[in-house]
Amino acid sequence: MYIPTESDWGFQDIRKSDFTNRANRLENADTPDQLVQTLKKELQKACQNGDCRVGVDSSENEFKENRAIIQFKVDPETYDWFFNARTGYRAQFWINENNGIDFNQKLVTVLRNTLLENILPSITARKIEVIKNGDSREDHDVGEKSLTHDEIKSSLEPKTSKIWICERLIQSDGSSPKNIWQAVLSENDPKLCIPRWEDGKAKGLLAPFPGPIAEYSWLDLKGAFVAKDGKTYQKKDPSDRADSLNKKGWT
Repeated sequence: MYIPTESDWGFQDIRKSDFTNRANRLENADTPDQLVQTLKKELQKACQNGDCRVGVDSSENEFKENRAIIQFKVDPETYDWFFNARTGYRAQFWINENNGIDFNQKLVTVLRNTLLENILPSITARKIEVIKNGDSREDHDVGEKSLTHDEIKSSLEPKTSKIWICERLIQSDGSSPKNIWQAVLSENDPKLCIPRWEDGKAKGLLAPFPGPIAEYSWLDLKGAFVAKDGKTYQKKDPSDRADSLNKKGWT
């Protein structure tokens, strides 16, 4: 299977910044198929250890067309592999949009099935209200909602669901989600060396890493919004997301 070469996707800046072990680990990351299996095991472990959080949000904050949000903690090295390695998630979109879409669907399918095998038939999720004002955004916890396997399965439809790093971590105590993106997305940290993405104002070159402590190494699996007729949709077309990831490395 084709993967980016060193000239396509380099770790020189990471190595130069005295993160030699990290650069070597990324250079030698395992295959994309092995990443899927590793994330499956990480989700199983998260469910068993209480490191999996579930929420719902709605396109109009009315909670009539709910979208399931599954957040789970992974090892920091897995997080790094997922986002930054040549065999990771973004690299699948770098190859081409369809390859990325296919990989996303495969990963969502495996994670959805794994989740349903490891949670109760009905669970309590946190209801998240999203308030946007221009470029700013606030997420608020506004209570609880019961979610069944069928509801989760409907929302986590592979063609319209997506996975990404967690930027706003749902809190199990009902307080508002915690913004954790600043802890892993510093502009001052070493970046990836990917010529294609340099035109994207360097945002795609960011190489988020939560460090040796797993406090911030959470991934975010977002389902689709489920309409009253049972059809699923996303506000942003998956093909547009794939195009952005291919050209800029960011979405």
